Amino acid sequence: MISIFLILLHNCIGFFSLDDFHTEFVQMSDGKKLAVDIYRSLTNEKLPVILEMTPYGRTSESTTFRNEARYWYQNGYIFVIADTRGSGDSEGDFEFFARDGQDGFDLIEWVAREPWSNGKVGMRGSSYTGTNQLYVAVKKPKNLFCINPSATFGRPLENLPFNKAFYLNWALGWIGKSANLPKNSLDWKNTDPSQWLEHRPLYTLDEFVTDRILPLYRKFLEHPTIDSFWEKIYLKPENYSQIEIPSLSFTGWFDGTMYGTLLHFEDMVRYSVRNNDHFLIVGPYEHGNAPDGGLDFITGKPKKNIGDLFIEDNAFLPGLNMTKEFYDWCLKDRPKPQWKQVKAYITGTNEWREGLFFVKDNLEDKYLYLKSKYGAASKMGDGVLDLDYPTYGSDTYEYNPDEPVRSDLSKNVLLPVDMNFYLNRTDFLIYTSSVVKKAFTVFGKVKLELTFSSNVRDTDFVAFLMDVDENDRSIKLGSMGTFQLRTRYRYGYDKEVLMEPNKIYNLTIDMYEMGHTFLPGHKVRLAVTSSFYPIISANLNTGNNIAFDMGPSIKSNQTIYYGSPLNGFTSRINFKSKDLGYDCF
Repeated sequence: MISIFLILLHNCIGFFSLDDFHTEFVQMSDGKKLAVDIYRSLTNEKLPVILEMTPYGRTSESTTFRNEARYWYQNGYIFVIADTRGSGDSEGDFEFFARDGQDGFDLIEWVAREPWSNGKVGMRGSSYTGTNQLYVAVKKPKNLFCINPSATFGRPLENLPFNKAFYLNWALGWIGKSANLPKNSLDWKNTDPSQWLEHRPLYTLDEFVTDRILPLYRKFLEHPTIDSFWEKIYLKPENYSQIEIPSLSFTGWFDGTMYGTLLHFEDMVRYSVRNNDHFLIVGPYEHGNAPDGGLDFITGKPKKNIGDLFIEDNAFLPGLNMTKEFYDWCLKDRPKPQWKQVKAYITGTNEWREGLFFVKDNLEDKYLYLKSKYGAASKMGDGVLDLDYPTYGSDTYEYNPDEPVRSDLSKNVLLPVDMNFYLNRTDFLIYTSSVVKKAFTVFGKVKLELTFSSNVRDTDFVAFLMDVDENDRSIKLGSMGTFQLRTRYRYGYDKEVLMEPNKIYNLTIDMYEMGHTFLPGHKVRLAVTSSFYPIISANLNTGNNIAFDMGPSIKSNQTIYYGSPLNGFTSRINFKSKDLGYDCF
């Protein structure tokens, strides 16, 4: 449907005349030219401009906000969309955000000089096109009056393209298919991840899979720690303090970039001078429908099922109209929206809460401790989660890099799906609470603290948190397909520190923010394993550079400890909650 609609736009049938749509090539400050499409009505009135900078292309096949062009010109705006540098029809080399700030600055300066512009610009976007707005805002172009950075990437290494290990499937798919970059193609030579698993080294997997070299894929692998390559796009407090304009951000509890969206919102509130002018919406949405308040951006209809979760009617918001109200305030001097700064939907109880959450709250740290009597391997074990501190014990499983847990065998595991089809594997440790008697809400950061040892120098730990309902469905919670940490990053992402085999260590897996109520009759379930391939690359356990490791792989024996074997630490889940107590179980 979207393709037909955009073809009509290009053929200028029904919606636009030839004067309403045209393309220009705009010269940047270094001489490179970016391809820019302008959509506007026939009026000679100077109007405010909404700008999107995209690496996904400006054609009818692209995933952008250009389908909104008619809506914006009907409401007194001009819509402008540009191919980012090195993508689509734009010149230069694509640099993964590093040049977007300056190019955005130059584009806004150009827009402000055009005869159809009144000099006021707001930016529109989500995912990559939401994130690059932050880099533009930091440059403080005087004609940029507001931004709409939804579903935004977080810090490098902590989020894409690594996500604390290496997000293999995303890296290949985004560079090789989704982004409109040189050498990408929908036609791949080897599409079976089982064949990928046998290929060495990871650095040349791009050519094995796609039959072409993907320079950006290799560039990512060449920089496995925070270094000068990543520092160019690593936003710090002094950067956020330069953002002196309002923002409106949408994300969802099932959006893989929720972490980044909340991070940027929190730091804009903390460090920017207009800290009361930043707004955040968090709904039961996924990555694609979050910017539209849970509605499908093509059909405009509510997306009622996400994974195995049914979404209630009260969860959906008029995202586009809310964005218009925000722009009307920033770009047309109309009244400021009377919203609380954060509006967040709690799944389970299915209700909205409003306030300044995540930056400030009155919640407490609550813990559920991992323990077992005879062993927690698989769903057949007796692993337990409860509020009582455990006596000393441990659980062990084997991880074989050549037979990893596969993320591509059944459902879309990026979404809240029933995970039971995994839980009979013996390379999963499963810990389950007793039946919930009194409902309790988790609202804020969730962290898994593990005390562990392994017989190898480097390995992965992967975790899932689930709500087990009355039908014994184990519905996965959280914003990502999985939460993981490659142990070489346990002391930070600016260095790689290998382990002494069989020595006991601690690590923390950040499961990011959640907003969910565990209802009476349900249970809390945690699963711990060491792989989720090909979402994350299979760790060969050698400790070698992952890009060039030729193997062979090493099987590892992973041991999780509880009951303070090391410096008073024990394995546990850390929740933010006000009402989790002994009367809950």
